[in-house]
Amino acid sequence: MGDPRRLNRQYDVPKMKWNKQKIRADKQLIETYGLRRKKEIWKAETEVRKFRKRARLLLAGRVDDYSTRKDELLGKLINLGIFTKDYKIEDVLKLNATDMLDRRLQTLVFKEGLSLTPNQARQLITHKHIAVNGKTRTIPGSLIHAKETISYTSTKMKNIIEKSTEDKGKSKVNTKDASEKKVVENKE
Repeated sequence: MGDPRRLNRQYDVPKMKWNKQKIRADKQLIETYGLRRKKEIWKAETEVRKFRKRARLLLAGRVDDYSTRKDELLGKLINLGIFTKDYKIEDVLKLNATDMLDRRLQTLVFKEGLSLTPNQARQLITHKHIAVNGKTRTIPGSLIHAKETISYTSTKMKNIIEKSTEDKGKSKVNTKDASEKKVVENKE
């Protein structure tokens, strides 16, 4: 049965860990999405691989109840917000890891403007400042469905983030105004 404390991995590791191009691509993804370690990329790649495998089996005709299986697969991708109703089963083969990474809670908090950086989004989530459909979520890697709404748990945190956003915006405007004044003074 196995040790109950040792669960199976939810991801597959790459066959060639020391591929230079793969290392650079992973590093770029980590910086873009504010990930903590490469394991999060491997989880996304594994999920995409499973979806593509199911689509290949459907297209090859190796599955009973083609229409119901196709509707299940497309329905799941539509619920996750990766696809819309216009997509077909062939489009599943074009999925990549960034499509899954875009649906993570951490990424959506950053893209909706609830945080200033992806790393701050991760911190807000782990410190219980973010709620999904009114319930606190503490897992930055959880996948968010298309119909779910993301908000702050308290208005205090919302005010703090908005104030810091305004402060950063004002400092940029002030530096532009100062440089324009210097140019005008130099012309005189």
